[in-house]
Amino acid sequence: MPTIVFDIINMIASLIRMLGLAALGVGIGYLAVELFHKAQEWLMQAILFLGLAGLVIAMAVFLAPGALGAFGLGLGVAIFLWGMPRKPKVEEEK
Repeated sequence: MPTIVFDIINMIASLIRMLGLAALGVGIGYLAVELFHKAQEWLMQAILFLGLAGLVIAMAVFLAPGALGAFGLGLGVAIFLWGMPRKPKVEEEK
């Protein structure tokens, strides 16, 4: 009986971990995109890219695969939402 309770608690903890890392991925992705756009020189952009790649590599070593996947999905969503160029708004004259 206690093993069923522990299994349920472990599944809930894994779900919370995945949701938290997805939110963390969105936050870090937004921050990285904003800093990448505000960087004046290519050196800062290279540092941001290598830091983000290093973070993902470190997470691949120390995290569970599901949590890393949730982080990657959050990071990808943030890059697609805020990293893509926006179309300029065209106002219609009346």
